[in-house]
Amino acid sequence: MNRFIYKTTIVSGLCVAIAHLLPFFSDTANNPLWYLTIATYALLTILLRTWVAKSQKGSAIKFATAVNGTTAVKMLLTLVIISTYLVAKLPFPRQFVFGVFAVFIAFTVLFVIDAQRLIRGR
Repeated sequence: MNRFIYKTTIVSGLCVAIAHLLPFFSDTANNPLWYLTIATYALLTILLRTWVAKSQKGSAIKFATAVNGTTAVKMLLTLVIISTYLVAKLPFPRQFVFGVFAVFIAFTVLFVIDAQRLIRGR
């Protein structure tokens, strides 16, 4: 688990660093909501990975339910974050929406790679 937390921290740092390196995204990257979004995805990914790891020891249906539940939770959270930002009419909406999507993809890739490692038993 500590290894996964370390990887999650690296992905979070990469999301922050890349956001600051892209000139068209720098205004959004300086917004505290951006940091909160990345932290939320990092924490959620760690919690959901714990759920999947526990369900792996049970039946196959429990594992499949956990993986599908993880996907649903992250997708719904993404919808809530983006909708709230757009309804609040905060600045740089396009950059924020695409940034949130990129963060979603980054943490989903991290989760999938680790879930495959769990399935293989490494």
